[in-house]
Amino acid sequence: MGTDPKHKVLASFVCVVVMAGAVVTAPTNLVSAGQAGGMPSAPHHSFLGGPWELVVKMGTEGEALRFPIAAPDESRPQKFDDVLPVMGTPIKVRLEQYLPNLGWETTAIKHPGGGTVAELTVKGKDFEQEVWLSSADMSKQSMSSRVGSIAIKGLHEVKTADRLVRRLTDRRTVGILSVWPGGGGSPAEYAVRIGETITVPGSKYKLTVEQYVPHYSIDLQTRKVVSQTDKPINPAVKVVGGDGTETFEQWLWSKFASDPHKDEKVPLRMKFADLDLSSLTGKTIIITAPGVKPWLLYSRKGKRQMERASLGKSYPLADASYSFTIENIIDGAVIKTDWKNKSESLLHPAVVATLEQDGAGRQIVLELNKPSHHRTEFGTLVLLYRRNPAPLGSKG
Repeated sequence: MGTDPKHKVLASFVCVVVMAGAVVTAPTNLVSAGQAGGMPSAPHHSFLGGPWELVVKMGTEGEALRFPIAAPDESRPQKFDDVLPVMGTPIKVRLEQYLPNLGWETTAIKHPGGGTVAELTVKGKDFEQEVWLSSADMSKQSMSSRVGSIAIKGLHEVKTADRLVRRLTDRRTVGILSVWPGGGGSPAEYAVRIGETITVPGSKYKLTVEQYVPHYSIDLQTRKVVSQTDKPINPAVKVVGGDGTETFEQWLWSKFASDPHKDEKVPLRMKFADLDLSSLTGKTIIITAPGVKPWLLYSRKGKRQMERASLGKSYPLADASYSFTIENIIDGAVIKTDWKNKSESLLHPAVVATLEQDGAGRQIVLELNKPSHHRTEFGTLVLLYRRNPAPLGSKG
C-alpha cells in the first residue's frame, strides 16, 4: 500500500458472514460425514428419559424456578395445557406439546418480496444431506465446508441475464451493480469492470466504477480508502456518476445496503454484489433469474467457466468424492422450517411452548439439555428443559 505498515493506522469495517448459514436438514458438519446419513448415533434411552423439569431464570440475579414435566408414555407425543408465570414479569410460558423424537421439516413457500430458493442434496461416501439456499436472505446465501462451497445469486432482469452471466467469466469483472433508475421496481443489472462507463436506461445519468477494494478500510492518517488484504472480506466499489452538469460519487459495500460514512443524498439507488470471483476455486455459484434455467459459475484450472444447470444432475464439489444436485428452484419464495415429531421413539425429546406477554405470543422449541435464551425488556430469559437432577424440594 506504499507506506511502512508500522506507521499505518487503519480503521477496518468488516461484515462477518457465516458461510455455513444455509439451512440443512440436520445440524451436522460435513467433517463428520463418516456417519451414515451424516447423523450421529442416538444417545442411550437412560440418558433421555424422565423425570424432567423446566428451569426458568430471568437475568443473572435471583434463583431459578423449577417446574416438573411428565409424560405418561415417553415414547408418544402428548398435549400440554400448563401456564407457568415468570415471577416479577407479565411473561408466561405456556407448555403446549411433548415430542419424543423432534425433527425439522424445511420447505419453500411463495412470499411477496421473496427471492430464489434452491433445494439441494449434497452426497458423499455414507453421507447425504439436504441444503436450502435463498438469494434474498444473506444468512442463507451460501454454505461452506472442507469439501467445497456453494452460493446462490438471484438476478431480477431475465432479458439481460444471459449476457450478464457470460461477462462474469471475464477476469476483469469485479461483481454486479444494480441500479434503480426510478427508485423502485426492478433494477437494471450490470457485470461491472473497473473504468467501464454505464449509461443508465430511462435516465440522464452515466456511471463509472472507478475503484474496487476487496477489504475496505480507512487509513486514519491520510483519510484515504485502502484495502487491508486481497481477500474479499469487506468488498466495495467506488461509483462516480453524473448527468452532464453535476457529478457525484459513492462507495457501495457488498455486505451493507449503503455507505454509512456519507450523509449526502445521491440521485440513484444502487447496490453492489461481490461474488468472490477472484477465488472461485472450490466454489460454485448458482445464478438464477425468474422463470429460466439457472447457471453455474465455477473455476477449472484457474479459468472461470459457466454452464446451464440441470435439475437432478450431479455436480462435483472441490473434494471430488462429494457432489451436489439441484433438486428444485423456486422463484419469489422464502425458506420456512417447522418442527415435527418423527416417530414414536424416545430419541430426541423436546417440548413445544409459547412465550406470552400482553396478548402476543411467540412459539419456541425446547430441546433436552439445550438452554434457550430470549431477550426481553426485563432482561434475558433463559429456559432449560432437562432431566431432574434432584427432588424439587432440594436446593438448586
